[in-house]
Amino acid sequence: MLTPSPQDLRVAMARYADARIEDARRSTAATTRAVEDAAYTLCVMTGTQAVPQALHVADSMLGMRATVSPALHRPVGTHQEDRLQTA
Repeated sequence: MLTPSPQDLRVAMARYADARIEDARRSTAATTRAVEDAAYTLCVMTGTQAVPQALHVADSMLGMRATVSPALHRPVGTHQEDRLQTA
């Protein structure tokens, strides 16, 4: 299985969430189809057969790739924007 990029996973998850929200607002054949298409895409991208597992795997895949910016480890006041805010 090819591993999807983090951006592709995020887009697929957002597309699924948007489709679910729209279908909950006013369900039509088109919104139902959009949910099914987004669910299928997520399952294919994650190598799963059900949406709950697909979402779990996608979250895990994104979590494994998460990196913490070195800027987050810098003490307050050492970054130019921090100094500007405190001045």
